[in-house]
Amino acid sequence: MDILTLWNSLLVHPIMNLTLFAYSIVRDFGLAVIFVTILIRLALYPLYVTQIRSQRAMQEVAPAMEELKKKYGKERQRFSQEQMKLYSERGVNPAAGCLPLVLQMPLLIALYNSLLQLGCGLGPPPGNLCPGLSHDMVESFRYAFISNPIQPDGALDTTAHWLPWISRGLQHPDPLFILPVLAGLVQLVASVMAMPAKQVKSDDPAQRMTQSMAYTFPLITVVIGAQFPAGLTLYWIATTLFQIVQQYFVSGWGQLPKYLPFLRGVPTPADRELHRREQAAIVEARKDMKDKDDAESDEHEPEPTAPGASSGGRRRGRRRGKR
Repeated sequence: MDILTLWNSLLVHPIMNLTLFAYSIVRDFGLAVIFVTILIRLALYPLYVTQIRSQRAMQEVAPAMEELKKKYGKERQRFSQEQMKLYSERGVNPAAGCLPLVLQMPLLIALYNSLLQLGCGLGPPPGNLCPGLSHDMVESFRYAFISNPIQPDGALDTTAHWLPWISRGLQHPDPLFILPVLAGLVQLVASVMAMPAKQVKSDDPAQRMTQSMAYTFPLITVVIGAQFPAGLTLYWIATTLFQIVQQYFVSGWGQLPKYLPFLRGVPTPADRELHRREQAAIVEARKDMKDKDDAESDEHEPEPTAPGASSGGRRRGRRRGKR
């Protein structure tokens, strides 16, 4: 089995079958793409939660990391040891934030290949005219439990009927660039929400680059979305909206109230969870202090003596004095 066959079997064909299954239910290719997006996000939900928390934790330890660099910047081995110690104490795993990104890239490439083949047919389209996916082509990769939604003499309709300006199908770029601009806007919202509400000042170049990418990546999204198939841009919009909802529950508004002040009075489940953890930490700290005070008072308390022994000694002393 060559690499291309393995790639199609593991990723491309499953996504195509899943999209066709969704299309057979909703009868709209755009809604089918959104349906597939939601399923992919739900499957990767635990990894994305780990990514969000890891990114937030890395931003919160940035000031402490800056202090370590100032103190042990010239001692690489000692700095590495203190860095790992800091990560361990704060429960930070730097690699946890990269895993979802690594997994998402093959999915994006596979989805891109799937959209092209669903819209233009298997293999390179003759003359780039995109004749469309036919009934017989579907039979060559269709799973037995999924019905073929294409008539024997027809082709797959890849238009989204609720996006009337994209009349050629979602395998082509958006001619009016509406979806790319929308993708950039939702990406900007997600990037701002990913930044902590109280931004810490740091001279770390990596930290400054992360902050700048929060504002430049949405522009990159617009440029890429204008050149790629509209279906892929629609996928990016749907997956980013899912991410925004996810961040609302996991990490809160972030720095979004800085630009939308009315959100400051709207609490999030993440805020309530943070308040609960803070209260639990306060109760635990008070209990530890009370236990420590009790232990210290027990150490300083004099040992009790037998009443008879002490009083008898004094009486013997007084009797000896009288004699």
